[in-house]
Amino acid sequence: MPKTTGQSMTDPTFALLIDGDNIRSSLYPEILKAASHKRLLSVRRVYGNAATANGWLQEAHLRFIHSGTGKNATDLLICIEALDLILGGAVTGIVLATGDGDFCHLAHYLRERRMPFHCIGTENLSQRLRKAAQNYTILPSETPIPAPAHLLPNPHAEMWRALHELIRENDGKIPLNRVNPLMRARIPGLKISETGKSWPQWIEAQNGRFILCGTAQDRYVRAAP
Repeated sequence: MPKTTGQSMTDPTFALLIDGDNIRSSLYPEILKAASHKRLLSVRRVYGNAATANGWLQEAHLRFIHSGTGKNATDLLICIEALDLILGGAVTGIVLATGDGDFCHLAHYLRERRMPFHCIGTENLSQRLRKAAQNYTILPSETPIPAPAHLLPNPHAEMWRALHELIRENDGKIPLNRVNPLMRARIPGLKISETGKSWPQWIEAQNGRFILCGTAQDRYVRAAP
């Protein structure tokens, strides 16, 4: 006799329905992991406005369903299709990924009929929905990946550009006592005190971009060669 492996046609099947208006597509791997734990997902759909799909259109393993732009259009369509799938016998349970408490009515309906309903969301998942669902999963918070240091904007970059331009416009050098008024005119709201340094200290701290020349009252700034 040939050996058959995998799920049988009589095993319980679930539909994974994702509220694309309230859940980010970057969470899909975690959503799928939680939804498929000890469950066979025969239906995987995400609902939302295609014009603001938050990356969901790129998920090849999901069927994206455009819900339109009307108020609560996505919520209503999810409820309609969830009931159609359950009552039509296509699935035996629903896994819903959302953060919206408006699905409490759906949760109560399914629970009263002893139909499995599992909710997946972030820490923002509605408390009402947590109580209404048979069970729920809170996804781990996304940890922002810091940009490499060489890609971070330098807070002094605007000041570098402005001072270089001023030096160029003033025949290659600016008297030190003119740096503050000229720079504040070029960059409205600039206060050198907010850098924690005086102008001579700031200029000398810019890794050789500028050079302070002269002595006493005759000091001036020029760009490094």
